[in-house]
Amino acid sequence: MGVIRSIISFLFITMISLSAYSQAAYYREQLRLANMLNGRDSLDLQKAVYAVENAYYNGNLNKEAFDRQIDMYAEFCKRILLSGDVRYDGKGDERSAMAQCAVFVFMTDTIPMQMGDTVVGHLPFEYNFDDYSGREDWSNMFVSRMMQTKRGNCHSMPLLYKMIMDRLGEECWLALAPNHMYIKARNQRAGWYNIELTCADFPTDAWLTASGYIHLDAIRNGIYMDTLSVRQSVALCLTDLAQGYLHKYGMRNGSFVMQCCDTALAYYPNYINAWLLKAHVLSRFYQKEGKLELKQEMDKLYTKIHELGYRKMPQEMYLSWLYSLNEYSNEYRIKKIVSFNKGDYQMR
Repeated sequence: MGVIRSIISFLFITMISLSAYSQAAYYREQLRLANMLNGRDSLDLQKAVYAVENAYYNGNLNKEAFDRQIDMYAEFCKRILLSGDVRYDGKGDERSAMAQCAVFVFMTDTIPMQMGDTVVGHLPFEYNFDDYSGREDWSNMFVSRMMQTKRGNCHSMPLLYKMIMDRLGEECWLALAPNHMYIKARNQRAGWYNIELTCADFPTDAWLTASGYIHLDAIRNGIYMDTLSVRQSVALCLTDLAQGYLHKYGMRNGSFVMQCCDTALAYYPNYINAWLLKAHVLSRFYQKEGKLELKQEMDKLYTKIHELGYRKMPQEMYLSWLYSLNEYSNEYRIKKIVSFNKGDYQMR
């Protein structure tokens, strides 16, 4: 019996040590993101996204492979850009507008390319309807997973698009809607427009607000449909880090999640997902402990969230909202931003 107890004790201690070691990756990446936000390190969305995903994989995500894949995608988009098949009628911003088209086509369309004497097709990224919110496997929210499987969602798709555009040296912006993230861009011909990668279209702001879940106060307070700066995008990644921690380790004492949210809010004060995550933590602890002070703090947070304009959108309504773009695409689409004719691309 003594030997069995010793073995059990050894295994228990080993499990605790391994858990502490893997959690350490989260604290390292939390510090890395915080240093980007406070100016000790340069702001870099690609590094921030990698930090979030690397923590989930216990520090074992291959950074060279991650960066190399995005570089390869950017090179592919350059070939599309230089192919002569992208058309744009505007003046003065041709390079930027055509880059938007090249990346959009790369992510959403099948493109023939010549590899030696053989023509093969680059396949588009698809929407992961099986686990679009990462409920079954949180890594389905990751850019690295999407690059492996060619299936993504409204989190990984716009992040990858933005990182490719950054590699091309051109501008676009992340933007938020309820339960959703998309791309905002602009050119002289169309002005500001939205890029929806989940269904490969260019919906107007009218479609985004048509569901009724974007309250006027939410637009006024900038929690939805506004462009995110690089700093705000990195703050968003800090909240992603907290959500990954929750999925992997649970609430624990709530301190890690709260620290991430508080740091994100210090640089992005109206970031609704950070406020919602803080309220979720307090709600869980109030349900467990029933303390009046927790209830009071929780009520304050939910009041603020409501005042910011947030209205909860059920998951089934979100899917219906997403499908509606395809159904009413002619009504809610921005027409003729750029045009593209498929050609063959010599990849070297």
